[in-house]
Amino acid sequence: MRPQEIQMRCIVGVVPLTLLAMVPLIFSPAPAEGCSICSSISPTLCDEIAAAQLAVLARYESTPEVGEGVTSPDAYKSEFQIENAIRGAEILGTTRSARVLFFPGENAQKGDRYLVHGNLVENDAGTQRVIQWTTPIAISPAAIEYTNKMLALPPTGLERLVCAKDYLTSPEKMLRRDAFDEFGKAPFETLLKLKPYLDADLVLDRIEDPNTSENMRKLYYTLLCICGRPDDLPTMKTKMQEEKLQPTGALSAIIACYLSLAGAEGLPVVEEMFLRHEDTNADRIWGAAITALRFHGQEAPVIDRDPIRAVFRNTLQLPQLGARVLSDLARWEDWSVVGQVSELFVDAEGDTLWIREPVVRYLLACPLPEAKKQLSRLQRLDPAAVENGRRFAPVSRAVDQNVETTGDRVEFKETPHEKTAAVAISPDQKQVSETGSRPWLWIVAVPVAAGLFFVVLLLCGSGNRETKK
Repeated sequence: MRPQEIQMRCIVGVVPLTLLAMVPLIFSPAPAEGCSICSSISPTLCDEIAAAQLAVLARYESTPEVGEGVTSPDAYKSEFQIENAIRGAEILGTTRSARVLFFPGENAQKGDRYLVHGNLVENDAGTQRVIQWTTPIAISPAAIEYTNKMLALPPTGLERLVCAKDYLTSPEKMLRRDAFDEFGKAPFETLLKLKPYLDADLVLDRIEDPNTSENMRKLYYTLLCICGRPDDLPTMKTKMQEEKLQPTGALSAIIACYLSLAGAEGLPVVEEMFLRHEDTNADRIWGAAITALRFHGQEAPVIDRDPIRAVFRNTLQLPQLGARVLSDLARWEDWSVVGQVSELFVDAEGDTLWIREPVVRYLLACPLPEAKKQLSRLQRLDPAAVENGRRFAPVSRAVDQNVETTGDRVEFKETPHEKTAAVAISPDQKQVSETGSRPWLWIVAVPVAAGLFFVVLLLCGSGNRETKK
């Protein structure tokens, strides 16, 4: 068999395995909502093990040399000896070997250990269920030790973070990334419990280390929100000033950290520095500042929500900025700006017409009669924008069940089991997403889709070459 054919058969064999590996990730329950400042970017090793029916620690033995004329992709599978069944021992039974489609690198040696996931699928004849193994993941002794430690802990809680903390500076990239994702999955209320285990000076050293990645630096700023001291406030203010000139992905975490140390007294500083002007980096700066303020309004216990509401109301003076916080004002039931918000709709034109849809969603969420009156007026002005806003609007609450009117005042009764959906609005894409989504899923799905597209191109190219011959 020609080398090109061998390669194509192996690639085609990988496609169903990849799709199969995606299934448990896609249909598994969404992970707990993590801290919004340093959210997880991918599933952890423990997540992947839990999503698979089987997970084994296996030792690499050999990869066969296949002669001409062999057509079955199974002939190219490598041999592994199973040392330990981490998950699915009852499925594995007495089986102690696995044949897996695997392309060993130049440094791969017999005896190297790998983590291999598997799932039960029907065989080609449909007569029985067999184990379909996914691509092995090289795993070092340190990674095995780490994984065993994490698997022995409760699935959530402080103990996981205390254990993972020591691996944030591991020399192994896999362990650093996995420890980061353990922190990224944890709600901020859990991170707060880490305070006795944190050293502010050590956290600052990690922030200043040029070898610290951007995502890891965001995490360290988040940890400084918890363990920082008043003496660190000038440093954070200087960091904000530097980032305003050349913003990075860590800006939201820096602003959040500054506000954690400064409290409500820091809000005017942040507002003046990031939310009063339009410049070349406005979109990025605005987004970072809103994320930090939303974090303090939703998760951190340092600043009362009322002054943050006031800052968000002030942003309505810049329509393209103000439209980004309408979902927050609605979530926090701030209906004091119904008239001003409605005028954003009226004044929108050209490149700012996207503002109209978030305005509609705010008004739909508002239980006041004035909001309904404004919607009727805006419907006559631009029916299409109102219809688009309705299409993506969260279910609004019934006025008679949740609102009490006393004189000129409107009071909202507590509804502990009801929560307004958080709507994120993109001015460029004009699309809506709700909290509770799995950002890491797209990180997995997009490369897989690109890989499948590449396979199709290879198949087409191979077919064309055969035709020309």
